[in-house]
Amino acid sequence: MAKHKSYTKEKKPNNPPKPRYTNQANLFHRDVIAPLERRYRQCLQAREYESARALLRELETARREHRILIHRNERVKIN
Repeated sequence: MAKHKSYTKEKKPNNPPKPRYTNQANLFHRDVIAPLERRYRQCLQAREYESARALLRELETARREHRILIHRNERVKIN
């Protein structure tokens, strides 16, 4: 059997990766709302109702801000 002829090609440089974007509201939810919800649930489970009530007020104001951010639909570059 004969050997196949090997071809050498010049390799082209790869294109740079496309920039990735996410919604500002998603980042706000991750950084602000999710930790508040976690702490609120922990307070309820530990039966600390006074601190849970205060956390609920904070959570409601954060959710109002989140609704505003959703409607703005601002994109933020990630990575």
